[in-house]
Amino acid sequence: MKRDRKARKELLDLYLYLDVTSGYIVEGELTEEQLVRYLNCKDRFDKKFVNRYYGPTEWDEFYGLFKLDDGRVGIDPKRMNTKLYHPFTKKQLEIMNRRNTTYFHPKKKKEDDYFVNCFVHEIDEIIYAFKNTYKPIIDKSIENIKNMDKLCPGDYDNLQMGISGPGAAQAWANWHNMINAEKVAYKKYELYTSLYAQFFHYMTSRIDAKTVELYSRIHKNMKDWNRGKLYDNININGESPRDLESYKYHDELYLIWNFSKHNNLSTYEKLKKKFPEVLIEDDYISGDLAIHYLKLNEKLVLDILNGTKQFFIDWCRINLNEDYNEAQWNYEKYFTELVYDEIENIRNPLGLQWWDELD
Repeated sequence: MKRDRKARKELLDLYLYLDVTSGYIVEGELTEEQLVRYLNCKDRFDKKFVNRYYGPTEWDEFYGLFKLDDGRVGIDPKRMNTKLYHPFTKKQLEIMNRRNTTYFHPKKKKEDDYFVNCFVHEIDEIIYAFKNTYKPIIDKSIENIKNMDKLCPGDYDNLQMGISGPGAAQAWANWHNMINAEKVAYKKYELYTSLYAQFFHYMTSRIDAKTVELYSRIHKNMKDWNRGKLYDNININGESPRDLESYKYHDELYLIWNFSKHNNLSTYEKLKKKFPEVLIEDDYISGDLAIHYLKLNEKLVLDILNGTKQFFIDWCRINLNEDYNEAQWNYEKYFTELVYDEIENIRNPLGLQWWDELD
């Protein structure tokens, strides 16, 4: 405890020195006690910081950010919250204040050191790609399939040669217009189903690959993979991923994927048993193209992606004790970027880039 009190006193002296040196506090406004403290520590800190090139407001320590000997960083939440104009929520401060050390030590170094963030970032990228690249391409491709020119009775050769009358010519035109409309509709249907199936395969493959990558980091001796490993993972909380409400989305993702890949009766029946709403109402014959039986659409894709994202958030909570909300800020780079952004505003208030100085 003596060491902690001594460290805290040294920290308060440093802050007093930084505030006065930076002009944040005018020396004449100090109380007698503060003035004595400042004069006692001034020479010591002057020598310590003699090689600093910028003013104190451009130093990490001014904002309560400290580079430690072990290569990590320490945070003084109270100081940082004050100097950065209260960037922290009440919940963040509550978590940071649950410590017995002088500094708060973030759990991780980088945002992606949390498994939950890796899962979420991957799915967010897929959602962004679908909305901004793939969906517009699909819509445009369907739109580009033009309807055939409508036929009229006068186009009928037999009418022109006097073989058939106007009634027969009209019937001929109606019949061929109906056939042509069906041909165009089928082309659009085939293109629509194939493009959605391709994207569904792409998105599931990405999610599966990321899952294998991250699960291999957790279980370093893993040699083979199946999604059952994810569901049957033993955790200290005694909770099964299969009991999560969000489990159904991950299960639906794989059941649709397996049916679309294998085109057989067993994968169809497994999908129909759990998610009949994603299938058209027709009897399936093994070997038929599976995508013709699936109701693939924008809503289904986004619902599955968002639900699968929630599944991984829940999975990381029960298996890795990672809280998604805390994982958005409880890492070193979050704090260093807060400070560096503030320092950048001081050094470069106009936000100029290097190329702005070329002229």
